[in-house]
Amino acid sequence: MITRLLIVFLGLGLFSCISTPTPPPDPMEEVRFIGRTQVSFLNREATLLQLEVRSEDLSSQRTVEVRIMKPSIPSKGALVLSSGGFGTNFYGIGLETNTTLDFALNLGLETFEIRWQGSEGWGTGIAGAGYPKAVRAYGVILRYLKTSEMTKPDNIIAHGGSGGSFQIAYGLSRFALENDIHHAILVAGPPTADLPKGIFGDKNGDAFWPDGLGGFRITDYIHGWDGNGNYCQNRNQTPPQFVLDALDESSLLSTRIPPELDYSTNLIFINTNDVTNADGQGRLFFDAVKSKKEWHFLPEETSHDVAGIPAGAQKIRQVLQEIL
Repeated sequence: MITRLLIVFLGLGLFSCISTPTPPPDPMEEVRFIGRTQVSFLNREATLLQLEVRSEDLSSQRTVEVRIMKPSIPSKGALVLSSGGFGTNFYGIGLETNTTLDFALNLGLETFEIRWQGSEGWGTGIAGAGYPKAVRAYGVILRYLKTSEMTKPDNIIAHGGSGGSFQIAYGLSRFALENDIHHAILVAGPPTADLPKGIFGDKNGDAFWPDGLGGFRITDYIHGWDGNGNYCQNRNQTPPQFVLDALDESSLLSTRIPPELDYSTNLIFINTNDVTNADGQGRLFFDAVKSKKEWHFLPEETSHDVAGIPAGAQKIRQVLQEIL
């Protein structure tokens, strides 16, 4: 793979201009252990790990819980799971997702479910940060788990839907997450491939966000515009150029900050004929990726909750079994 040119732009939390095949650990983020509690979930022993994330360039100290379960057979790898929106829920919150967790454990995968604390989860206290900087800590948490908690870190699968999928995707496109994960299962998007197109683009386009999505408020909040212009929530008004520029810089496929799109990680996309058009955004990212990838489409399904519906969950379990 061609050596990366890592570019510094402190406003986006990227690295300095160094050419190196393996980027050094990000000095802007650190994870601090708070504690652990033994619990029971799905009739299994589980651990609740409490961590604090500190960022040099962000004023807020955010906290996360990680629910960890280990298989009863020798470990074949680790499955790291993240949820949508601000990531304030564990992955396993319903019949299908809990069944997927149980299925993964029976396959021999250790499971690590990341749940962000605070009302805005990964965005708590960092309004104005933009998406890439806001979710940069995902990779730092994953690397902490890799070093401190995983039995078999040489086969790591990252999986998430919607906001959970773009935490993984930004890690790959901006922050060299490919050095740490071997497979990524991205479902319900990722919905932030091209934010200007999604919010202010062609309303008949496949990647256009329909009215009424929570993503408008989230996007305003994370750029500092919630209650301060509400540009995305008021998208019927022509936005200032600085809004379009900021959204471009925050997109996975930014034209202003070219992303890395060639990975050693195998990317697997699973999407429905999504009422939110997250599949259209996800397809933009899929088409742009230059390395190994798979596209799975469920045309008869329209739910955004891909992991929570039977057809989506069954496809995820099939992919997990094929990976192993």
